[in-house]
Amino acid sequence: MGTDIQSTLRPDIILVSEATRQLILLELTVPWEERMEEAQERKREKYRELVEQCRINGWRTRCMPVEVGSRGFASHTLSKAYGTLGITGVNRRRAISNNVEAVEKASRWLWLKRGERWGR
Repeated sequence: MGTDIQSTLRPDIILVSEATRQLILLELTVPWEERMEEAQERKREKYRELVEQCRINGWRTRCMPVEVGSRGFASHTLSKAYGTLGITGVNRRRAISNNVEAVEKASRWLWLKRGERWGR
């Protein structure tokens, strides 16, 4: 993001266009499906101050929280994010399917490991 903005926050992905001074902050959340809207609002609030700092420093900035439920339901925000990035049609559907599959595998792995002690 250049040297003019400092923050301890770390979005999952930051897309930068130096030429047009645009930033897109992507933040993935994997909540229970029943809590997707709450998760989105929590992430928007978390990055609100950083987005404002970026805008004050001359960057056109968008915060895009995306949610895929822990049981594999893709929120509309994922499709919208891909659309914003210019990914459409079959490529968008394939990307969403890949995201859902990755979340399902990770959730299953966590479930299988739930009884094990974490750490050293």
